[in-house]
Amino acid sequence: MIAIGLTLLGVALIWYTRYRPKQQSDEQNGLDEEELKAIYNKTIELIEAEQYFLNKSLKISDLAKELSCNERYVSRAINKFSSGNFNKFINSFRIEHSKELLTGGKFDHYTIEAIADESGFSNKVSFYNAFKGDTGMSPTQYRALKQAK
Repeated sequence: MIAIGLTLLGVALIWYTRYRPKQQSDEQNGLDEEELKAIYNKTIELIEAEQYFLNKSLKISDLAKELSCNERYVSRAINKFSSGNFNKFINSFRIEHSKELLTGGKFDHYTIEAIADESGFSNKVSFYNAFKGDTGMSPTQYRALKQAK
């Protein structure tokens, strides 16, 4: 009896994977490139104006709610017009902010952990990895290079 059930389940799974509906394009979902670009631009404006990137627990659903927009549309806009997914997109704002803190003079006495915290990163490791991936150097190296100039 169990074997028959498993066989039927397997057949159903094979049928579903073969005949399931295909993913629709943005245009088929009612969005054209211009509308996605508008969502992307509004997202950037909101993030910069309100400094949402400083929120360590920021989620795409938070931005979508603030924009009164569908979360999937915000995600598509970010994926289409930025250099990566939501996390990479938000981290790019955090990294730019951290660069200002690292070279601003006013924050020279801050530790790297404090700069990471002030920039919206939840820990030093994620800050270090994102910073190095973006700039090719560690935050400490970046600070030393900028202070030497």
